[in-house]
Amino acid sequence: MIELRDIHFSYGEGFALKGITLAVEEGSFNLLVGANGSGKTTLLKIIAGLLPVRSGTIIIDGRIVTDADLRELCCYVLHNPFEQIVGSTVEEDLAFGLENLGLRSEEIRENIEAALKMFQLSEVRHANPFVLSGGLAQKLVIASLYLLKPEIFLLDEPTSMLDDLGVEELLEALRELKQLGKTIFVSTHEPRIFFDLATSVIHMSDGTIDFHGGIHEFLERRFEDVEC
Repeated sequence: MIELRDIHFSYGEGFALKGITLAVEEGSFNLLVGANGSGKTTLLKIIAGLLPVRSGTIIIDGRIVTDADLRELCCYVLHNPFEQIVGSTVEEDLAFGLENLGLRSEEIRENIEAALKMFQLSEVRHANPFVLSGGLAQKLVIASLYLLKPEIFLLDEPTSMLDDLGVEELLEALRELKQLGKTIFVSTHEPRIFFDLATSVIHMSDGTIDFHGGIHEFLERRFEDVEC
């Protein structure tokens, strides 16, 4: 269980998050929706440990966690995948994080081979990642982060730069993560794309959560700021 209790956050004047309380099951796939400025990105960054929790508590598996704990447990995927790619080839990008962990060369090779197969990237293993399609670039970023063994994946508007093929490539990667039991949060203005994968929808408004439930109930609410 991942719990947020009475989380407040401010960038300066006023609060970007106001008393956020939320509980989701491990292995769940959660859509985060709402108008621009409702607090979606801020909430994702709080969960990822990228913004400090100054008021409130985050509890995972019954243990209060720190920002440093969250940065180990979570990975954050930007809407522009090319901002998170560092290698000159797909293989080099997959190796980067593993090398920083100090793994032996043989372990690195084994992990890379597993990731290439798992995320269907073998055909582009020697390619320059900066010429990949948006969808393949998203898959590469997810695969690279997966190798660092996070438990929670947080994606911020991952379809904003993708065409239909890119969306399907992204969904393939997310299906794999879901099958592996990873907890996933996706901030999106296009929730219907993810309905086949999602287990819950979280609607935000003005820094608060005003709905958390299943897809059917969410659709019945007919939120005017979400296109379905």
